[in-house]
Amino acid sequence: QRATDRTQLLLENASEVITIYEADATIRYISPSVEKILGYTQDEMIGIRDIAFVHSDGIEAYEQMFKDLLEKPDEKVTIEFSYQTKSGERIWLEATGTNLLSDPAIQGIVLNTRDITERRAAEREQRLRGQMQALSENSPDLITRISKEGTVFYINPIIETYTGKNKENFIQKHIRELDLGEEILNSWTNIVKDVSTKNQKISLDMDFPSIMGERVMQINAIPEYSEQNNLESILVVSHDITERKIIELEISQKNRKITESINYAKRIQEAILPDTSYIRQYLKDSFILYKPRDVVSGDFPWFFQKGDDVYIAAVDCTGHGVPGALISLIGFFLLNNIVNVKEANNPGSILDFLDDEVTKTLKQDESDSSTKDGMDISLCKINPRRMQIEYAGAHRPLYYLSEGELHEIKGNKFPIGGAQYKNRGHFTNTVINYKEGDSLYLFSDGFPDQFGGAKNKKFSPRRIREIIKNNYNLPLNEISRVLDEEFEKWRGNNKQTDDVLMIGIKL
Repeated sequence: QRATDRTQLLLENASEVITIYEADATIRYISPSVEKILGYTQDEMIGIRDIAFVHSDGIEAYEQMFKDLLEKPDEKVTIEFSYQTKSGERIWLEATGTNLLSDPAIQGIVLNTRDITERRAAEREQRLRGQMQALSENSPDLITRISKEGTVFYINPIIETYTGKNKENFIQKHIRELDLGEEILNSWTNIVKDVSTKNQKISLDMDFPSIMGERVMQINAIPEYSEQNNLESILVVSHDITERKIIELEISQKNRKITESINYAKRIQEAILPDTSYIRQYLKDSFILYKPRDVVSGDFPWFFQKGDDVYIAAVDCTGHGVPGALISLIGFFLLNNIVNVKEANNPGSILDFLDDEVTKTLKQDESDSSTKDGMDISLCKINPRRMQIEYAGAHRPLYYLSEGELHEIKGNKFPIGGAQYKNRGHFTNTVINYKEGDSLYLFSDGFPDQFGGAKNKKFSPRRIREIIKNNYNLPLNEISRVLDEEFEKWRGNNKQTDDVLMIGIKL
């Protein structure tokens, strides 16, 4: 009896499960250790085909094992497969099968099965470590593993490229014992200290003197923990970004020079364009709402006084930024020359001359010309003595407000310069006799074309007209403020679409 009890105790505590299967893979007997290893009782297992607990990926191998044992009864077969325990957990088993169907005492297929989950995990970890080791050994990055006390556990061979010394000169030495520059030693010491203190990854750039000269490294220092979650080491990955830093510096220097040039161009543009105080010497009640999209602008206000006449225009050149600003300078000086030298006496003829001069200046009249640049303009000539306005426009209208009623006088449907329109006529010159208190509004398309609002649509000329009509009793500077506020409210967080120019005059 004692021998029987001892055998039962051994079977219950064995590290393997012994199973006897019928030829059809039905369990006839299973050892008591099944409960400790798989969680099932003997009664739950005897009489079933436990292939139902085998993971789908292992079913084919499991079935093939029984087939091979039946076909080659003298050979043992060993397989590994994933198996579901009673608790629902998936574990890895290794089973060795033996065909003992012909043995009178057994008359079945015997499987000796053991749990190899931990072994599989260890093998996988070892495999990953091997892969990581291979990657580290061949990595172009400098990879170093340093203990929290500052001892170098590992460094990859790339260190020789930077120092001329074999990696064995660095391993198992404290940072302070390494034959590296003081700058590197201080940086590594601080990295170990920071990661140990903060218990988190840190990233930084550091200078790295080497036999190749000064290099710049992008550092990622990663804390590594033991199974007890104690900081064990710091993995320092140093990526050489010297070339990138050189390129970034070159780009930065070029950008600085470009910015300086653009700012200088802005000062030139501001110097030649009329300011509000000068215009108000002749048009006392007036405003200019001017919002360049970039540092310099393709929109510009133009003003000229000659005899009893004052000329004012809102000019919108092709593009914005530097290209627009270059065209604006051409337009500015051509307009001055046309009125002062050519003595064109009305806005219509001024625009005819301007179109001709822009076309010639940009060589747009030549067959191989590739430039399509030009400008839109709303131009007024005001004679306070005669209380008369003359207007001409290229694509841009004039809003004329008299006694609360707003009139829109449209410009011609062709630009100054740009593409040559066939059969285009002269610019139309419109004459208006005004009364004291009437007002004029000239503007570029940047205001009405601004996207915004709840549905991200254009501001539209209609909204401009409504603002002017609804606020015509206000002082002109208040109307300017309302226009500005409504524009910014409409724009919201959207980028400004184009340069914006609005000129208002109360006569």
